[in-house]
Amino acid sequence: MQQLILFAILLCFTACQQQSETPKLETINSSPVVALVNGISIHESDIDNEMANLPDPMIQYRNDPKARTHILRSLIRRHAISHKAKRLGLDMNPAIKQRMQASQRHILIEAAKSWQLAQMEPIQTSEIESYYNSHYDEFTVPAQAHARHILLETEKEAWQILKKLRRNRSLFEKLAAAHSLDSNNKARGGNLNWFPRGMMVKAFDDVAFSLKKHGLSTPVNTKFGWHIIELLGKRPAMQKSIDQVRDEIISILQHERLQQWYATVEKEMAKDITIIKPEYQ
Repeated sequence: MQQLILFAILLCFTACQQQSETPKLETINSSPVVALVNGISIHESDIDNEMANLPDPMIQYRNDPKARTHILRSLIRRHAISHKAKRLGLDMNPAIKQRMQASQRHILIEAAKSWQLAQMEPIQTSEIESYYNSHYDEFTVPAQAHARHILLETEKEAWQILKKLRRNRSLFEKLAAAHSLDSNNKARGGNLNWFPRGMMVKAFDDVAFSLKKHGLSTPVNTKFGWHIIELLGKRPAMQKSIDQVRDEIISILQHERLQQWYATVEKEMAKDITIIKPEYQ
């Protein structure tokens, strides 16, 4: 029964994946044909692609022959339903045609992007270094604090909770779960994870960053209420090295080149572009 449920999920996932994934530009498929639907071939590689896109919890099924058979049945069903839709003339519905054309444009744009990226000269080390030096501040990781808190409605309640914590710090998570007004974090013991200055309100920030590790604050008043804050750790500001951000910079520079190319392509078609409504001129 469990396996049948997993296969049902698998079929649903692949159908949804088919709608959201953009096919890559490829040559004629030389993979063996495993089925035909109204003369349209389904290849072994089509099953491979579907299997490769399975979510991690289903990785155990990626080499399962039964799973591959279920994937094939899913592909056959999709082809059959698509063919039926055409026989019904649904592809001639203006709204459907518009969606199909939009999908086709998206696929072609992605294909053009892949093609242009392949034509580009490799990003040179000198370009990476130049970008890094001119955007140095962007690669600075600010100082961060890791804290947890309990949010109370009144100062009196906050002091009562603080007294309990001073006697037994191990009660923090339990008290947060039972009393904190912060519904987003109370279930995990008030843990706020790591945050830089400016993410929290100023009064909270000032106290959190002034505490020593494992320090416990007195009640802190903000517009949300009264906080008891415990600092769990601090990270000083650091500068990422050029090696750490090399791939990020390459992606940025490639994106910039693509934008330039897009503008050139649009300019080439300027004579074929007509804006009808004056307000969009």
